[in-house]
Amino acid sequence: DQCRMCAMSLAVGLMAVVQSASPAGRPKHLALIVIDDLGFDDMGFSNGNQIATPTFNQMHDSGVSFSNYYVQPSCSPTRATIITGRKPVHTGINFWIPNAAYGLPLSETTLAEVLNRRGFMSHAIGKWHLGCHKTPYLPTFRGFHSFWGYYEGSEDYWTHNYYGNGLDFHQEDSPNCSISSGCSKLLWGTVGVDNAPDYWDTYSTHLFTKRAVSLIERHAQTETDAPLFIYLAYQGVHEPQQSPQHYVDPYNLTIADHSRRVFAGMLSAVDEGVANVSAALKVAGMFDDTLFIVTTDNGGPTTECSTTGQSNWPLRGSKCSIWDGGTRGTGFLYWSGLPSTAVGLKYTGLIHAADWLPTVVSALTGASVEPKETLPLDGIDMWAALTGNHTSPRTHVYYGIAQGGMGPALRDVAGVKLIVGTSGGGKGEWSPQQLPNQTSTSLPGPAEKYLDPREVTHARQTDDQLVFNLASDPGEHTPLAAPLPPSTAAAVATLLRIRAQYAATAVPQAVPDPSCPKFTGLNTTDPSGNTAKYIGPWCD
Repeated sequence: DQCRMCAMSLAVGLMAVVQSASPAGRPKHLALIVIDDLGFDDMGFSNGNQIATPTFNQMHDSGVSFSNYYVQPSCSPTRATIITGRKPVHTGINFWIPNAAYGLPLSETTLAEVLNRRGFMSHAIGKWHLGCHKTPYLPTFRGFHSFWGYYEGSEDYWTHNYYGNGLDFHQEDSPNCSISSGCSKLLWGTVGVDNAPDYWDTYSTHLFTKRAVSLIERHAQTETDAPLFIYLAYQGVHEPQQSPQHYVDPYNLTIADHSRRVFAGMLSAVDEGVANVSAALKVAGMFDDTLFIVTTDNGGPTTECSTTGQSNWPLRGSKCSIWDGGTRGTGFLYWSGLPSTAVGLKYTGLIHAADWLPTVVSALTGASVEPKETLPLDGIDMWAALTGNHTSPRTHVYYGIAQGGMGPALRDVAGVKLIVGTSGGGKGEWSPQQLPNQTSTSLPGPAEKYLDPREVTHARQTDDQLVFNLASDPGEHTPLAAPLPPSTAAAVATLLRIRAQYAATAVPQAVPDPSCPKFTGLNTTDPSGNTAKYIGPWCD
């Protein structure tokens, strides 16, 4: 089939570039790729190529992959963490933002703003989900020179409608580009129907890829000296479970479960998209100078919080939980100029999504974030450790709290994990292993309760706790019984002291602006003159 062959040929071309490139110095450009709701056992390199991800496989195998990489339990908290270098306990974004009148605090400095000060052109594509109730919370007011995508947390892949509330697809081609000024455009021309023959022009994964390719081509022609930052936050593989049938059919004989099969098609489309982005960078002469970072935003939603066929095997739990299945994520970086110590490295040290901001600045500029350039960072510069295979400077991970308020949880470098309370959230079940010809997947369960923001605390008072040894029990099957061995008891005491430090510096959970009306789609007229609705700032 032509498109599949195209993807495969691009992947082969990428492999050739990987093998031949040997640039000196450091990367110049950044492609930060977020895959929405990707599970721990979903990439081909994890599941025996049950799902074909040749582009990601090659980057993973020739780059630096992470065995102990942590993200937050859901989308908005991780996205806020990635672009600020600060954890939810300090941004106030502990949960995904539920159509509420709040967003990433305007006091926060974003990665785009940090890089712009160093001469970068920064562009955001895809999912935002960091606030859209007021114009100042939108991407081009947060440092991005352009935005092309959707404000909210999900949309139909073809119609780009947000759960019947209106069109949520926007083009903003300059800084501070607002709807009220007439700068922001609604992309009515992208609206399609489910699995239409012209899906390339309407399916969101393809649209975001085409936008990235277009930006790369334009940058190469008009911004030849400026470094480029593309934040490519794909909708795939978040719900709704939608894929062009063309991508699903190759799995008809190898994946019996329908949900998993459609999911495989969705992920294959994302892999093909990154192959096309890589090819565009190569044509533009920018590939060898580009640092790729690929990350999920949370663990796969296997039993709650928008399931679409993911697997977190062998880990316990789902998105929205602080079990490792909800927080230990798939992540890796690739640059064709990596030193030999880093090529194909499976890095076992601790790393957290908060580390990307200082690590990126170090990788691209050779310098650190300036004092007081941002609010105090939780992230640590990992570039030297990752490229030199040195011991991680990160000695613990603070998971934060689950969607339902359970926790917090922490772990140390030796694998001792503490959950304050009696549960990590959700069903706490285990995904089955995914391999070619495997037929079973986890079944979806009820959505996780959304905690009232007024109930949120990082200083929960309880004598209940769960302690696990992740080194010997990565699936969190058996909590350690009291009395704990002396070394474990000492580790738990240390984690409790660290927990108290976070509680002492915690900021309140962000809450809706009481002066704003309830979320609703806004009225407009579509190109045919019909009354329609769209998603936009409803509290300006």
